[in-house]
Amino acid sequence: MKKISFRILSVLLALLMMFSIVACNQESAQPSPEPTPVEPEKPALTTKYYMPAGWSTKVTTPMWTTKDEGTVTVPDAVLEGDFETEVTNVTPELKAALAAAVADPDYFKDVKNVIVIISDGMGITHVQASEVWSGDLIMTRLPNVGASKTLTREGIYTDSAAGGTALSAGYKTTKLFANVDAEGNDLKNVSELAREQGKLVGIVTNAELADATPACYSIHNKNRSQGWTKMCEQEVVFGADLFMGNGYGDYSTYFTSTGNELYPITVANNMKLYRQASDIVNHFADDAKMWAIFSATANKFARFDTTSKNYPNLQQMTAYALSWLDAHDTADKGFVVMIENTYTDHFGHGNTPLDGSDNTYGIVKEVQSTDEAVAIALKYVLEHPDTALIVTADHETGATQLRDGWETDFSQVRAPSGNHSTQNVPVFAIGKGTEALNSLERTEEERAAGLRWAEATPYENDRIGQVVGALLGDDTFGGDVATDDSSKTSPKFEITTSAVANTLTYTLEMTGPWIQKGNYIQFKIKPVSSSDKITVVVQDKDGTPSTTAELPETVFSSTDGKTLEMNGYYATTPLMKAYKQAFVTTSGFEDGWYQVSVPANSKGNKLVITLTSSGAFPAGSKIGMDDLTIQFASTIGYLKFSSTNATASGACLVAE
Repeated sequence: MKKISFRILSVLLALLMMFSIVACNQESAQPSPEPTPVEPEKPALTTKYYMPAGWSTKVTTPMWTTKDEGTVTVPDAVLEGDFETEVTNVTPELKAALAAAVADPDYFKDVKNVIVIISDGMGITHVQASEVWSGDLIMTRLPNVGASKTLTREGIYTDSAAGGTALSAGYKTTKLFANVDAEGNDLKNVSELAREQGKLVGIVTNAELADATPACYSIHNKNRSQGWTKMCEQEVVFGADLFMGNGYGDYSTYFTSTGNELYPITVANNMKLYRQASDIVNHFADDAKMWAIFSATANKFARFDTTSKNYPNLQQMTAYALSWLDAHDTADKGFVVMIENTYTDHFGHGNTPLDGSDNTYGIVKEVQSTDEAVAIALKYVLEHPDTALIVTADHETGATQLRDGWETDFSQVRAPSGNHSTQNVPVFAIGKGTEALNSLERTEEERAAGLRWAEATPYENDRIGQVVGALLGDDTFGGDVATDDSSKTSPKFEITTSAVANTLTYTLEMTGPWIQKGNYIQFKIKPVSSSDKITVVVQDKDGTPSTTAELPETVFSSTDGKTLEMNGYYATTPLMKAYKQAFVTTSGFEDGWYQVSVPANSKGNKLVITLTSSGAFPAGSKIGMDDLTIQFASTIGYLKFSSTNATASGACLVAE
């Protein structure tokens, strides 16, 4: 394992102050330099931004110290402030290091690591306002800049699930769907792609870890609003190498041996759960997956205007995550990590236009909070030129407007909405291959002077996920769901009958999350004939049948080009209905599918499916089964097939 360096933060701050004093004394002893032009002072808000203090002064924070030969000199990251002295990582030294690296055409190498920072709800208007009212931003100086359109597949304003899917899977999808397309196909995300390549996977957020954005980087779910527990279970099964965020109570039971079925998975995957800042630092070097999940669920520990000694802030989590992934990459395969600041979105949702409440100030300050995390990530990139960094948002929140005179009167920066909007969001990137995200050519002087967004050609947000896939070596990653199947990974398998039989019965055992009472079991099946009958039984842990449901006779055909039905905020698709899909008689019965949707009456871990033929199933009959989900969640990776008169094959099945 790489050498791990631990630093005492109080010593670091003292050294920084000492260096400043020495520098001042040295400067006073030198002849007065030639006067330099003074830039006009920007307007400033009365309350300045300070690095939120959140890491106990008694706790050492691991930080990478690797500086490969030939890399530019980068200042140390600052992770804590005292609300007395203004603290920032966006220093002249970092700006100079960035400019020197960008000027060298051979500086950046083929990508091994990818860092994606998502400032949830951050629009272009927020960045423009923050540049003027909060001080310089380092993200706007990154060499590759674009404007991203965030509409859903249906062309309406998005949410964090559909927006996150575009970023993580490179596909447009429907609101509420996380890494699932509108027809129920699971969409491979970049975390799964990274894992296939032996890379470590990190997920970091100051929201709950089952929230939509972090979920998009680990799981597949058809409705983020109706499957919170199932999302938690899926995240445990996926087992990210580093998992940092809120919601300790949602996950703690999975790490205890009594009364839950996921404990063996946490043990087998060597996952360790911690809830205190001191614990995750003290166990930094452990040879186990780091699950740092904090107790707070609606806390403000990462916001610009609050402090806490109990939890790390966004900047500290960023530094910790990059340090941990760097140190634990013993195979030297690299890593992919998503880091989210949720509070840009939270402040926007806090707008209540009816009573005149406007949280624009909070949104603008959260952009700067995100930028401090970007500065820390940029330090890593400049010291590790085989790393790509992408900074963006899943959507804009607040419908923020820059009215006449906003540059000198902050009251003219207005966010009249408390919801998501269709406004474009920014994209900032650095690293070899991220030029594909650039749609605004600028010189170094122009980067320092600010952005000209009117000249940036906007592109669809699924392009970002596709570029990340390409950085990881998959040029076919993502695509158009209507025409491209290259990254669809729905749970599909084919059943082959062993002998002639009137009845075919098989069992699917859940080796991961169990079926819970009330969960809807959904799947598509292609029998031999349209007259074949289907019975679905859920067995509890003792094998007792708890649900028996024959396929409803309601007929619905998706072959007629029916579009999605929108009902307010929620989307209804054919997969949320119980129906028998009509067979396409022009092509024969083989083109027909049944769609099944039945509820479980009690908790169980076995799904028993019985097919009864109107005649008989010939030996060697092929029966297809697709898109099996339990309450809007994927079952990829933990289905065990068994039958007395049939065999099955498919990548989603657990090998015996």
